[in-house]
Amino acid sequence: MKLTDKQLAVLNHVVEDGQVWADNAVKEDHVLAKVAKYESAYDEAVAKGGYKNRKQRDEAQAKAEKDRYDNAPYTEKRRRSYPPIGDQLDALWKGGEDADAMKAIVNKVKSDNPKG
Repeated sequence: MKLTDKQLAVLNHVVEDGQVWADNAVKEDHVLAKVAKYESAYDEAVAKGGYKNRKQRDEAQAKAEKDRYDNAPYTEKRRRSYPPIGDQLDALWKGGEDADAMKAIVNKVKSDNPKG
């Protein structure tokens, strides 16, 4: 479907790729209805300044989440390094080589991430 620049901008405000969404819409009426529904929200967002379309907002959010994950406190990073508690309990229950292997894994986490 051929869209005006404004229609494409409005669709890009609510979906990641407005043109692809419009091309796959069942009816042209659906596209026009979505544009009409979100046009005022788009206009308000642009008027506020610093506008980002849906794809840019999603990328910024993903980057922020990755930064939070990468810059987590030491205690969180250490906690993430341990095997799941269910696996630890299973190994203890089985005993023998399973328990010894789990103990080696846990000790490695402790030596790689000493308290400090």
